[in-house]
Amino acid sequence: MDNEAKIIKKIVFPNVPIKVKSPLRISTGKNDGIIDMLILKDNHGQAFIPGTSIIGVLRNYIYDIYGEKIEDVIFGNVKNNSESQSLIRVGDVKLENVKIIHRDGVAIDDITNVSKNKAKYDFEMIDRGAEGLLNIEITVRKKFENIDIDEVAKTIAYILDNGMSIGALTTKGYGKIQTKKKPTPYYIFDFNNEADSWAWLDYLDGKINKKPVKYENVRTNISNEFTMRIGLSLNSAIMIADTNVQEDLTRKSSIKIRAVQMKNGDDYVIPGTSIKGVIRNRAINILRYLSNYNEEKVISFIDDLMGHGKKVDKDGNNKLLRSRLYVNEIYLKKNNFVSAKQPRTRIDSFTGGVFYGNLFGDEPIWQIDKSKTMISINLRIRKCTEAEAGLMLLILKDLWLGNLAIGGGKSIGRGTFKGNNCLIKYQGNTFRIERVNDDDDKNRNKIKIEKDGCEEDVQDILERYVKVLCGEFYGK
Repeated sequence: MDNEAKIIKKIVFPNVPIKVKSPLRISTGKNDGIIDMLILKDNHGQAFIPGTSIIGVLRNYIYDIYGEKIEDVIFGNVKNNSESQSLIRVGDVKLENVKIIHRDGVAIDDITNVSKNKAKYDFEMIDRGAEGLLNIEITVRKKFENIDIDEVAKTIAYILDNGMSIGALTTKGYGKIQTKKKPTPYYIFDFNNEADSWAWLDYLDGKINKKPVKYENVRTNISNEFTMRIGLSLNSAIMIADTNVQEDLTRKSSIKIRAVQMKNGDDYVIPGTSIKGVIRNRAINILRYLSNYNEEKVISFIDDLMGHGKKVDKDGNNKLLRSRLYVNEIYLKKNNFVSAKQPRTRIDSFTGGVFYGNLFGDEPIWQIDKSKTMISINLRIRKCTEAEAGLMLLILKDLWLGNLAIGGGKSIGRGTFKGNNCLIKYQGNTFRIERVNDDDDKNRNKIKIEKDGCEEDVQDILERYVKVLCGEFYGK
């Protein structure tokens, strides 16, 4: 009888070059008295991504796509007194070209829509552009020869090609890493093949005498995942404030610039935290209206969708709820937008007159050509219910019509958008929504909806999700 522990195959992803695509935060959990959260570094002061962070995210992906059985085979199982060894090994990724940036956050009160007292914090992040080498090795033993682990390897390559998010705040667009060389090169050494056995010995000597696997027909479907990509143009000015303003002392001006639009490198940036905060606030307001202000029901729904730091379960224990709603961070190319100083003055609300010496200014940005789609908001919900899909459609409507603003200065008309196109995937269906260009002012918001590329009347399908949401809160 063959030994079930016998190694019959090796699958390796050697020195895969990866790049950080959005700011990455893997924290030590410590502070230096100034910054509340510092990034993780080794003993030599070099920032790195621990293999545990990568393998944890891969495990979640494989579970969502293949289920618990395959997850336990690939990543090991210590549950139900049935321990099994992990087949996969992921190395730490030492990062080069590292630039440390600082971001801050603040907790917003859901009722007043203003910041909570003493809820401001600062943290370090690794800026996008850092690079490193990722090594993955999968050891296949005789015991699992009837499981198609080659298929799982294809999925891992696909995930690396399309990017994965690691670290903290991944549901808010942070921590995306992606391979620089597509398709991701990986190799399969089948020890039942003599040539592969010799090639493996060469590989251990640092030589690769095999061609990388060319994968296709990858299994990537995640059950009940909702995705929505919204193409927008900027209707008005927008400003996510950066108050760390460097004054130009060579120019005399009576206007003191208080804040400018936040940037990341040469690009303007709309942080995922701002996007998700606006979505959360609007979702709460919608649900309050639908539920006739049943606060307990609203908060329960929102916490289940967007997570909560502490949630008491039925046994009275505190439980952390992770958000199932993911958004992206948006980078805007500088040559598509223009910035300009906008002078303002402080008004006395009692007299209606101006405060002497209180002339100040902001420097927001405007889109140069408003006919073009320059902003893309990507939403993804894991294990999405039809009610949650309906809620996202209502938020889409508000964004599309310019009724939902992002950033500061909402009260003076900043941060509104015009919807141009939208791609929705849910329950095996693909919906495409396009704005119809029409010179008639009465039809300026006219849209065309297609399902799976075939134009047809599919509005009833999307409206059904909204009706499910309404029924859940009206109790019908």
